[in-house]
Amino acid sequence: MIMSTGYIPQEILDEIVARCDIVSVINEYVPLKRRGSNYQGLCPFHNEKTPSFSVSPGKQIFHCFGCGKGGNVFRFIMEIEGVSFLEAVEKLAKRANVKLPEKELTAAQREKLEQRKRYLQINDFTARYYHKVLMETPQGRPYRDYLKNRQISEEIMKKFQLGATPSGWDSLYQALKKHGVKEQEMLDLGLISESRKKGQYIDRFRQRLMFPIGDEKGNIIAFGGRIIDKDSSPQKYLNSPDTPLFHKSRNLYGLHLARTGIRNADQAIIVEGYMDVISCHQYGITNAVAPLGTAFTPEQGRLLMRNTYQMGISFDGDAAGMKATMRCLDILSDLGCTARVIQIPNQADPDEYLKTYGKEAFEQLIAGAQELIMYKIARYMETTNTDTITGKMKVVAQLLPDLRKIQSAVARESAIRQMSIRLQVSEKAIWDELRKNSDAAAEPVKNEEEDTVSTQETAGIAGNIESKVEKNILHILFDRPDLLPLVEHSGGAALFGETAAGLYREFETSIRRCGRVDSAAITQERGQLLADLLMDELYITDQEKSMNNALWQLKSERLDQEYQRLSQRLTENTKVGETGNMQEILQKLDDIRRKKKELEASRKGE
Repeated sequence: MIMSTGYIPQEILDEIVARCDIVSVINEYVPLKRRGSNYQGLCPFHNEKTPSFSVSPGKQIFHCFGCGKGGNVFRFIMEIEGVSFLEAVEKLAKRANVKLPEKELTAAQREKLEQRKRYLQINDFTARYYHKVLMETPQGRPYRDYLKNRQISEEIMKKFQLGATPSGWDSLYQALKKHGVKEQEMLDLGLISESRKKGQYIDRFRQRLMFPIGDEKGNIIAFGGRIIDKDSSPQKYLNSPDTPLFHKSRNLYGLHLARTGIRNADQAIIVEGYMDVISCHQYGITNAVAPLGTAFTPEQGRLLMRNTYQMGISFDGDAAGMKATMRCLDILSDLGCTARVIQIPNQADPDEYLKTYGKEAFEQLIAGAQELIMYKIARYMETTNTDTITGKMKVVAQLLPDLRKIQSAVARESAIRQMSIRLQVSEKAIWDELRKNSDAAAEPVKNEEEDTVSTQETAGIAGNIESKVEKNILHILFDRPDLLPLVEHSGGAALFGETAAGLYREFETSIRRCGRVDSAAITQERGQLLADLLMDELYITDQEKSMNNALWQLKSERLDQEYQRLSQRLTENTKVGETGNMQEILQKLDDIRRKKKELEASRKGE
């Protein structure tokens, strides 16, 4: 019977956390040393020389003050292993010897699971078939020679499971039929096509060097084929179509082989094609990946962000490559990544450059990669006459959206300084243009979490808590769950802003369920937010008094904000002669003044 662990009760998650001390788990990946009540080490998610990665055994959370990642033990496994929430739970349950509940699948779910397993087995057979043709048969010799001429070693051929198609029109088709694969299954996976003669089939890939495409875990989900004889086909590359296993916009070539390299370097190198990725790995640049015959997509960016937020782009230097680079920069910038352009001299691609100059020279290009603003300035200046006022205005206008996306004040100031130098325009003029639309300048950058639906598998934070008072209330409540009635009496979730209110509701649910705030019960959506909150130590002696003071302050602030909003509305209505609801607004203002006096009196009476 096929079973599923699609739903896991909170009690089971609690038991896993109780048996998997977060310090012990993380210490298997990161050497930790005790520092006071916490443990510290070098962050495994970004390069650093001074430890900024902290683990709290008391609160069972981790947090990095350098890159901002944090959460509970499930979150750590998700980040370090690049797995889903359920996979992290399964891994830790096995470690803790906790049996997960099993839930019987529906007939439709069972059929879908079996079908996916079957498809993967067929693709695996196909990849091994092509690989054997390449490595062991006379038909594969021209392809072996081609790879050796391109300085690709046998070790790399095996690492990427490269293959070759045999001669004939239907060799794979016949081999699959012998192994009991149905024609519809071959069609579903894009391995064959229907011939002009009805009822007959031919291989989709013929006379090609074959590149199996894996998902994040290394399962073969599709194939790419390249001709080595330009006369054999006008189409240089041919990829699998979209299938039940494969969507080219949601996968990256080489990702399963590059994940460790990406994490070690804290950077992903995005190149244009299969051979660029393979050559990079041949020369020890093991953090390279490539899109799959399509423009770079946000989905591909999010895949990479599971491993790093630092991206280097090294596409071809021709017009099409530069256009693709600009699009990739915009996508990564919108996702909140730091993206740089690796510019290779003479419009060479990584494969050509590595063969000519080697790994060290390519690493120097990576180190000297151009930041987004500088790259765009250069590209815009190539197509615009910046000797004219109109040209300068045009380039500045083109760059304003990118300036607004820069979160760091230091980085934004530096970018404006560079723009000033290159365009020979004063920094003040650029700042003035940026401030013209203050709403746009203040607009927050949308990140990947805003598009995420699942709360168990989501990777991010639901916004940020800006109010220090809100943070203090939540922090005290975490330490003193018995003070929940005090917060509820003061207004509960209605007191907080949207982000803090969401976290407060989870606190309330956990406290009512088990008498405390259980970090394992906090959804993954807010796990990092919780870690960020709790890693700021509160040095107070009387928590109840501090809670009362913070609640008073928050209520006072909310009344002031409402008063200001209504006063502004009254002023605007007066200006346009709108008097219909003036009496109502005045009454509300009186009510707020009365509440403010009562609040002041209550404080004096304490």
